[in-house]
Amino acid sequence: MSHAASIEGLLGAAAWQRLPAAVRARFPDPAVAVDYVGEFEVVRASPLGRLIAGFCLLLGTPVVPRTGEHVPAVVRVGPTERGVAWNREYRWPGSSACLVRSTKVIGPDGGLVEELPARLCMPLDVFERCGVLHFVSRGYYFRLGSFHLWLPHWLSPGTTHVEHEDEGAGWFRFTMTVRHALFGELFYQTGRFSAAEAVPCSQSSR
Repeated sequence: MSHAASIEGLLGAAAWQRLPAAVRARFPDPAVAVDYVGEFEVVRASPLGRLIAGFCLLLGTPVVPRTGEHVPAVVRVGPTERGVAWNREYRWPGSSACLVRSTKVIGPDGGLVEELPARLCMPLDVFERCGVLHFVSRGYYFRLGSFHLWLPHWLSPGTTHVEHEDEGAGWFRFTMTVRHALFGELFYQTGRFSAAEAVPCSQSSR
């Protein structure tokens, strides 16, 4: 991403400076490769959310198909040809890891877009509030070359809201809520993470 299209550029100088220095350091321009290790204290989904997640296995797992508590995880961040990957690897004990891939890119209009598997895309509003970085979806579409096939709101998962909140001492909290206008909360997960080289073994599952 160029500076103008970076998180700093999208937020504006004033909002960027209101973020804690540790948050700004996690969204550098250019991006750098880093693994964040920790756990999701809560991974939940409504019955409808679980049905959607099961169907989405056919699309390449854009949402995690399982639920649980205290799920060890790794968030792998790094530059790609199109943008910056933020891939979440969930490690349920006794089963194989589940990888959810997404890449933040700059769309044709200069705004931020989250690209998911099967060419599913999610334009995002980005803003700062009380020192927390927020990403909120503005709909969903399938990218078919230069053509965008938008999903009607009732057929989409709803509004995805991601919060990146610094907790100090190298830790941050990732919280994602997906809420449908008609069916309420479909997905919710929250967890805390720190850069791999900064995580003492005794704290990685704290």
